[in-house]
Amino acid sequence: MRQTIIAGNWKMNLNLKQAKDLAEGIKSGLKNKQTKHKVLVYPSTIHIQAVYDILNGTDVAIGCQNIYPSKLAAFTGETSTDQLKDLNLKYVLIGHSERRQFLGESNEFLNQKIIYTLKEGMIPMYCIGETLEEREDNKTFDVLGKQLTVGLQNISKEDVKVLSIAYEPVWAIGTGKVATPEQAQEAHAFVRDKIKSIFNAEIAENMSILYGGSVKPDNVQSLMSMKDIDGGLVGGASQKSDSFLALL
Repeated sequence: MRQTIIAGNWKMNLNLKQAKDLAEGIKSGLKNKQTKHKVLVYPSTIHIQAVYDILNGTDVAIGCQNIYPSKLAAFTGETSTDQLKDLNLKYVLIGHSERRQFLGESNEFLNQKIIYTLKEGMIPMYCIGETLEEREDNKTFDVLGKQLTVGLQNISKEDVKVLSIAYEPVWAIGTGKVATPEQAQEAHAFVRDKIKSIFNAEIAENMSILYGGSVKPDNVQSLMSMKDIDGGLVGGASQKSDSFLALL
């Protein structure tokens, strides 16, 4: 049975007070309530400690938006898994389109990050997705296939079992546009089939594949009703407690 995951990517959008207020709002909203879903938030690295202090002991897991694939070393501005382990953090977001697009992170470099994260006993969520130009040129499956083949190379069948994937069409991130449930399902089905060919059918069937790209309370049900969509990696709607809670 695949795990359903609702994950909030707060990106670089909140100051400290806003991040703490958001964490308090989520904590309060989930108090005395149970959800069958895995709930996960990715604050800015500078806010992880404050958010951890609020959400520690709740059912909300905390992750980091990025890591550098190295032990503690001279990499200015980066974050090591060793530092995250001080807070018992296990989750890492890898390959978000904004890091691919604006910071030039390649499939090969993201593969290094995934391998290192798994070696360190942490749990990566690997983001993939095509641009509008690539979709209009009918290259969606070529792009997704390469991101999966290269990004997941040299990873054992045992290690990959903890990994989840977030399919985020770049043209739908932060734009208000959203893939139709049918478009999203088509991409998710391709991803699951590709995972089957890279690893095996059991791993493919049990891997959680999330949709990201303008997920909101008013469209989450239609997306989640699709056979191969196992949750959402949410941007804007995760940055207000009422809309994030409404997704659950």
